[in-house]
Amino acid sequence: MPIALLARARASTTLLRSFVRRELTTRYAGTLLGGVWALGQPVLLLAIYAFVFRTVFKVQIPDTNVSFVTLVACALWPWMAFQEAVQRGTVAITANAELVRKIRFPHHLLVYAAVLGSFIIHGAGFIAVALVLALAGEPLHLAGLPVVLAAWAVALLLALAVALATAALQVVIKDVEPALGPLFMLLFYATPVLYPLSMVPDMLRPWVALNPFVHVVEPIRAALLDGEALAAFADLWPPTLLALVLLACSRWLFRRLAVYFQDFL
Repeated sequence: MPIALLARARASTTLLRSFVRRELTTRYAGTLLGGVWALGQPVLLLAIYAFVFRTVFKVQIPDTNVSFVTLVACALWPWMAFQEAVQRGTVAITANAELVRKIRFPHHLLVYAAVLGSFIIHGAGFIAVALVLALAGEPLHLAGLPVVLAAWAVALLLALAVALATAALQVVIKDVEPALGPLFMLLFYATPVLYPLSMVPDMLRPWVALNPFVHVVEPIRAALLDGEALAAFADLWPPTLLALVLLACSRWLFRRLAVYFQDFL
């Protein structure tokens, strides 16, 4: 029995690698710049936000010695990875309907591949931007990098949990994917990406703190910008436990609905 389980795990791992490779190579097939579009989109957004909030509205961030660009960059790339991972993971089953109907394999691997592909691309973008900011003289505390990696891992778990549930629901309820765009727009401004949590009024802060992604963004900033690696690492335990619980629930939902996929695809 253990040998059979080990063989099955190896086969799933090999298949997942294949799906991730396909996800990365075919996502921008036919475009002139390829993956540069994925790396460049957050940079363009960052430039627009900097122009609007710093140049036009002249927003001042209190109690910090880092620039607006650095403050936003620490949160923008994890958010972009999470949003894109959920949106691409949601349609991973329906977009591969022919494959799901014809071949017997663990269908959740398609969702995993979509999520991992997004995190690989935007993770590379985050590393590149962090290096540029450090070379430009921004006061980044590199000792906080382990906390940053842990926070990205929590964001990945959250994305997997949400994407598994939405991917399964999208097969049977076609309205899920169209609703994600407006929902993510609302969540973006309700998440401290363009501002630190400290700027939220005290009466609203407990409500904003209900957003799990807040507890991913804030430890990254605390570790990289404030040098509070130990405190930031401790703050990651609650969202980690929540992500694991959500992932277990979404896996159960996915398995329950997976038996009906061929009927709806």
